[in-house]
Amino acid sequence: MSRPLVAVVGASPRNFWTTCALHNLRTLNPDLDVVPVTPNHETIAGLATVPDVAALPVTPRAAIVAIRREAAVEAVRALTAAGTRDIVLVTDGFGERDDVGRALQAELVEIVSGTPTRLWGPNCVGFADFAERVCAVAEPAWLEARPGPVSIVSQSGALLSAFLAAAAQENLGVDFCASTGNGAVLGVPQALELALRRDTTKVVCVYLEGVSEQQLPAFVSAFDYAREVGKQIIVLKSGVSERGQRAVLSHTASIAGTDSVFSELLREHGVLRADGVDELLRLATLCLLGVKSGRERAVSVLGGSGGAAALCSDLADKHGVNLTVFADATVEKIRELAGPGSFIDNPLDVIGVKRREGDESINGTVFKDPNTGLVLLPWSVQFPSETDHESVHTWNWGDLARLSTDNEMPLIINSMAPVPDTEFVRGYRERHPHVAVLHNLRLTFSALAKLFPAGEKEAKAHDVGTDARVLSEAASRDLVAAAGVPVVRGVRAAADELASAAAGLRPPFAVKVLAPISHKSRIGGVALGIAQTGDLPATAKEIESNVVAAGLSPEDIEGYLVEEMVFGREVLVGLNTDPVLGRYVVVGLGGTATELANRSLTRRLPLRPEEAEHLLAEVGVTGHAAAVDALTRVCEAFTGPALGEYETVEINPLIVTPTECWAADAVATRFG
Repeated sequence: MSRPLVAVVGASPRNFWTTCALHNLRTLNPDLDVVPVTPNHETIAGLATVPDVAALPVTPRAAIVAIRREAAVEAVRALTAAGTRDIVLVTDGFGERDDVGRALQAELVEIVSGTPTRLWGPNCVGFADFAERVCAVAEPAWLEARPGPVSIVSQSGALLSAFLAAAAQENLGVDFCASTGNGAVLGVPQALELALRRDTTKVVCVYLEGVSEQQLPAFVSAFDYAREVGKQIIVLKSGVSERGQRAVLSHTASIAGTDSVFSELLREHGVLRADGVDELLRLATLCLLGVKSGRERAVSVLGGSGGAAALCSDLADKHGVNLTVFADATVEKIRELAGPGSFIDNPLDVIGVKRREGDESINGTVFKDPNTGLVLLPWSVQFPSETDHESVHTWNWGDLARLSTDNEMPLIINSMAPVPDTEFVRGYRERHPHVAVLHNLRLTFSALAKLFPAGEKEAKAHDVGTDARVLSEAASRDLVAAAGVPVVRGVRAAADELASAAAGLRPPFAVKVLAPISHKSRIGGVALGIAQTGDLPATAKEIESNVVAAGLSPEDIEGYLVEEMVFGREVLVGLNTDPVLGRYVVVGLGGTATELANRSLTRRLPLRPEEAEHLLAEVGVTGHAAAVDALTRVCEAFTGPALGEYETVEINPLIVTPTECWAADAVATRFG
């Protein structure tokens, strides 16, 4: 049987792309018959050349073309006619360049349409099939990547080799990878479909710069097919920012699309979205690990020290990872085995352990817990080596691998610091491929949050109650006004007196319940846009019905506040007290955008006027003397006698108009 032949068209010792291609093809598979095609040299890199495509001895399995665009089109025509299976067109200057380039790209499509030839590009670096041992990639490629179940599809050629190297670093085996460039024939969705249909691929990682209207049906088809056959797609998409969209357009003539809508499309089809290259590959690792069959997506953390447990708790809370609630029998068994002072919760923090290994150990108990879907061991010291003094660690790792196998439970051992791998760890990975030995604990938790997300806690009536430390809004408004911050005009009264009390105010109105509670709007304690004074009593009654239904006692309602509505930029000003670090201020987007945007800055007090000006500029308020003065004044008051007895004071929002600013809502709390 003859060896497969791969042609490199335009090969030259001075051509970066073809030099890389020749190296990659021969290094990954020395048995390939690689033929440089050029009329300018008799040999290149020790290989005999042929002058043109027609002179090739047999039909190439694949060809890499890196010559000027007009000549490249003719080379593609000849290779397609010969029946070449894959053509990599490295040449740029097609659809992303000008009218001539767009016409030439259309000609390429016409040439290969209806034929079995797969055209990659133009403006791409190629593909690699690691199962077939063909690396037709025309850039430096990490050829130590081992064969495995992960395929990579990248719209960017420049990132392809980085993805391969990152996969090797993550200890992931690669099945197939490709860059699509302009995607004249094989765009990202078509390459994705090809990867998904490979029996040897289980997870496909995709780098995407944009989605055109014409491509959308093909993407949806690929997404549906992946779900049908039980394979996972993970997408990393650029072009989120306006500048990023411009960069994408200039690079591959693509369309970035509306990012939030694209995220919703992915969610609908069960496609994961990564926030970076490192998370893309970490998600692939976790997808291959999976979750114990029939179990909830919940993570159990085997903490061996207070520091490990505390850091894991913080990371789980920050990223939103669903931690296991251990079964009662699990807690009882762990309590029997743990010494005094242990923290019997998840993450575990146990000391004085009576039994460290085996099915009846604490580890074994967690692996058998009926609520656990995955086990994570944060490793707080250096990775172990085969030495006598580290035998307790190597023995422990072996026992963990056995527990993972016997209980069919996914297991992660994750270093808490960037420690080097050891020969023991490298061998351990080979012996126990079902255990993921990883670095970067923060990255693991950020990825786990997308596979094991913490559910939103339902609001309960008993969570809504009064707090003697919380001042009503009326009292809080008075404090803010005394600190020198103008407050929106308003009156306070009982429900049946609101119409007459508000006679001197200008509609539209905001109506708020007065009670020692914070976050009134969450329980229906605020109504906005009331146009007539005559509607105020009925509005107050509706608010009363809302807050009582949410759990507030009618006796705690002090009355109602009616304010004139003021419109402008809404800013959050939050003054708070840390028991160790002292007083500080948080400035962010105000109103309903506060929690949605998560955009804020924190500064310790005292606050200088120039710092106040900087904080306001970060939320879009620039050159506004009244706003700078108001922020400076309230910060001064918080560090002085005027507001010094209060633990927190929040103005949300501070409404900034072109010439003025007003505190529209305020709440203060006393020290407890």
